[in-house]
Amino acid sequence: MEKERVWLEINLDNLLNNLLIIRKLVKNKKILLAIKADAYGLGAVEIAQFLENKIDMFGVASIDEGIILRKKADVKIPILILSPVPYQAIPYLFEYDLIPNVSDEHFLKKLIAYAKNNNKRLKIHIEIDTGMGRTGFWAKDFKKIWQIIANENFLEVEGIFSHFPVADSDLLFSQKQLKEFLRLISDLNLNKKVLHIANSSGILNLPQSHLNMVRPGLVIYGILPEDIKNEEIKKLIKPVISLKSKIVSLKYFGKNMSISYGRTYFTSQPTLIGIIACGYGDGYPYQLSNRGEVLVKSKRAPIVGTVCMDLTMINLNNIPNVTIGEIVTLIGKDGKEEITVNELAFWANTIPYEIITRLSPRVPRVYLKNGKIWKIRKNN
Repeated sequence: MEKERVWLEINLDNLLNNLLIIRKLVKNKKILLAIKADAYGLGAVEIAQFLENKIDMFGVASIDEGIILRKKADVKIPILILSPVPYQAIPYLFEYDLIPNVSDEHFLKKLIAYAKNNNKRLKIHIEIDTGMGRTGFWAKDFKKIWQIIANENFLEVEGIFSHFPVADSDLLFSQKQLKEFLRLISDLNLNKKVLHIANSSGILNLPQSHLNMVRPGLVIYGILPEDIKNEEIKKLIKPVISLKSKIVSLKYFGKNMSISYGRTYFTSQPTLIGIIACGYGDGYPYQLSNRGEVLVKSKRAPIVGTVCMDLTMINLNNIPNVTIGEIVTLIGKDGKEEITVNELAFWANTIPYEIITRLSPRVPRVYLKNGKIWKIRKNN
């Protein structure tokens, strides 16, 4: 990456390793890979092309994301839209063979009317809110909704699902959700439908929630939720991404000199400052100002001053022989040291999901396969 100022490396071998680990863990259950938000920032088209024949279904957030997979990645397997679909977009569901999440009675009736008027059939998944507190039919209303759908010839209920909000932190609440979900399924004799509730945390913490399909996302991308008790899984899941940049300038500062916008940092002694070609314009969090660390020559270097749009400053006093052009690791391993996405999220007072999905399109995605560059995606 000679001319790149910052880039994201995606290790496809580790990605496949993680998928196979989860496949083994859930045994013969189907796997829906959450590939929404551009595969959590890793690149939906590229990830879909690499994994399609190893996945049962992809999960996206919108019609547009589904169309991109159909047209640009030439995906043939089922695609489930996990978020509600705007009424005006209903025709595209049929045109691109996309499965909608049905979580609202008005949408359901609009969908039925369109299907009948155009003499077309469509598979759907129904969402039940068992405690997520977001989209989905309330459990108490589900029987009424099922009566509307049960005898409907133009819609095929392929699946029914719910969602865990705290499977990483409150197993009692999650178990209560699962119990309610299974009671509704049993009451209406729907056990042969595709049933799914387990996200990454559910897969790892609640094996009984695997049902007949699971919905991993973060864990496949090499990031473990914080409260995972399975020590074996922790050892087996491999990191997938590395965010790297370069030192583009070296500058000596005397004692008591300020660095960067706002003058939030003053040197306490003569200091060698390295300037990295990465900033919040690349999605690197501003909240890391005077707080985060990076890796240079297999050692940790603290961020000093405020993170800028395109540049970040680091203290190099404890790292000898640094030169301009030196590779800097912002996420990933360098020697025995590693900065994880979870660690970066802690420094930035956010969650790992936001860290990776906020990475700017101007950051090239470099896909590595068998230790070599397989593909590079650039959006600028």
